[in-house]
Amino acid sequence: MIPGDSQYEQLKIFFDKFFRLIKQAEPSTYKAFLNRAEMEFGRLGYRDLAGVENILIVRLDVIGDMILTSGFIREVRTNFPQAKITLVVSPLVYPIVELCPYVDEVLSFDIKRLNRNLILMLEKIATFCKENLWQKKFSLAFSPQWGSDNAPALFMCWLSGAAERIGYGTNPYESWLGKPPKNVAQLDNFLLTKNIVTPRSAISEVQHSFYLLEAVGLTVNQSNTELWFSAEDLQRANELLKNLPASYKKVLLGIGAGLPTRKYPVEKFLVALKKLAKKNLVFVIVGGKAELEDANFIEKNLPKKKVLNLAGKTTLRETEAVISQMDFYIGNATGIMHMAAASKVPVLSIYRGAKDKENYLPGIYSESQRFPPWQTKSIVLFPEHQLEDCAKLPPVYGWCYHPEAHCITQIPPKEIIAGFEKLERL
Repeated sequence: MIPGDSQYEQLKIFFDKFFRLIKQAEPSTYKAFLNRAEMEFGRLGYRDLAGVENILIVRLDVIGDMILTSGFIREVRTNFPQAKITLVVSPLVYPIVELCPYVDEVLSFDIKRLNRNLILMLEKIATFCKENLWQKKFSLAFSPQWGSDNAPALFMCWLSGAAERIGYGTNPYESWLGKPPKNVAQLDNFLLTKNIVTPRSAISEVQHSFYLLEAVGLTVNQSNTELWFSAEDLQRANELLKNLPASYKKVLLGIGAGLPTRKYPVEKFLVALKKLAKKNLVFVIVGGKAELEDANFIEKNLPKKKVLNLAGKTTLRETEAVISQMDFYIGNATGIMHMAAASKVPVLSIYRGAKDKENYLPGIYSESQRFPPWQTKSIVLFPEHQLEDCAKLPPVYGWCYHPEAHCITQIPPKEIIAGFEKLERL
């Protein structure tokens, strides 16, 4: 049976009743409810679609992760040149994929606060699928996110009705170590028709996304990441940069970070910048409202002709266009850094993880190996060791337990200066 308008209407009726009943049910019965829903997808023909005509890709996290997935999207298109591809992302990420040339449609879905309540999450995702996905009748869905916060994406792939669902499970760390808890493995194998486990050699997020294709017999022809912005975005960037001295190299400053603990102190940053300002360099600051205070602090304390403060003045795509015109990047390991790497801008990136911990289960704990500057010239800086209070605690991703900048503060400004001078010579 091929799903048609009648099957779509029946599915809507089923899930309206499904959520009325499950909201009144005990948690111990949720598994039975999910199994009944799976039977309904099968009964209405959604799980029996042959051929690959419509493909769904779901990636619901943040900017840097999306940049690292850009190559994956390109390679899906290369493998399925005639398919119609729908990409679902978070509202934050939507502007940077809106012009993606490899998909036919981009939709946004907000997962904020959904992990707090399973039934609320399922109902909101099902409503989204009813309004946007069920009528497309997907034969194939991908969830390329490798991380323990990917449950909403996996449930969306399942609730989309896609016949085949390929991705990484809800706890890929345990699967990577070869010991997933039984209940986790059961859920993953229920949501996914192909629950992929990466080899130990695949450590970075980019490698994870490409391996997802290779594991099911598809090809990866190019391994670079990409940025997608318009001619208008580039024109705006050039207007903003036009008054910079032509003889100066343009250095992008990445002073923000998704978490304060990954943010190098701006006062120490300034010490290094004052020394580097003696070179034929001009520093360009980009970012949003969160970076305004620090951007203004740097602008105030450097010679006027040595800094261009664009924090809060560009859209995300204009920011990408600005980055594409830079000669170097200096800053934290953040989405801006991944944009720079995608433009092949040489990168000096600062990580919080202790250098002497880098090879302890790097596929789980190492930020610099899981999220490195991808395929560009780079210098990476770390603190030599964890600070004492962090060193006494069990291993943790990023190797620093503090909510504010802590272990990362050990990196002296002179290492940034030396690292940049080394980057210039690469």
